Amino acid sequence: MNARSETSTTVLRLGGRAVYATAIVAPIGLAFLVAMYVSFAVGAKSQGLVFGWINDVLAVVTGLLMLPTVVAVDVLLRDRTPLASRLALIVGIGANVAIVILQSLLIDGVLTFEQEIGPVLIAFLALVVWFVATGLMGSSTGVLPHGLRMGILAATYIGYPFWAFWLGRHLLRRARGARLGNLGGDRAAVGRQRRDALEVGAMSKRSND
Repeated sequence: MNARSETSTTVLRLGGRAVYATAIVAPIGLAFLVAMYVSFAVGAKSQGLVFGWINDVLAVVTGLLMLPTVVAVDVLLRDRTPLASRLALIVGIGANVAIVILQSLLIDGVLTFEQEIGPVLIAFLALVVWFVATGLMGSSTGVLPHGLRMGILAATYIGYPFWAFWLGRHLLRRARGARLGNLGGDRAAVGRQRRDALEVGAMSKRSND
């Protein structure tokens, strides 16, 4: 297994596990967001603020987990669509970093909700572009079957967990396939080296005789 293949396999595995984790974290965050609005609606402002704070923290966790996922998707797509995949990588990393920073500033009280909401919505829209763009690339190349449909589903936010489990399965499956393929290639290379060594030894013996 060469260094690049080993690195790609590791990135795919890490991205698959990370996106699986977001499939659990994101719905919990959504539940707290709904609880916040319900609390505000019934006049329980203090409880609503607590629920909102938890949602903000979980948004930061999700954004951090998405970073290795974005890189893994680039590894998956870059051989088929190198330029488009690299542009999507920049958009995906930028969107998630912006979300993490803005949500963290909101949690720390550096920004008010009114100051943060506009920029963070732009960051989320950029993430929607990444969902749809990578899904389209995956569908058109056959690397991620039904990728466009699943990308649009992820963009609805409610459908995000389904997308996350779907993508995690593809990333981990590809990581396993790459690892098995590389192991097979390594064994074949060792076998060829042994055969070559035996042939050289046999030729040397015949020459001495």
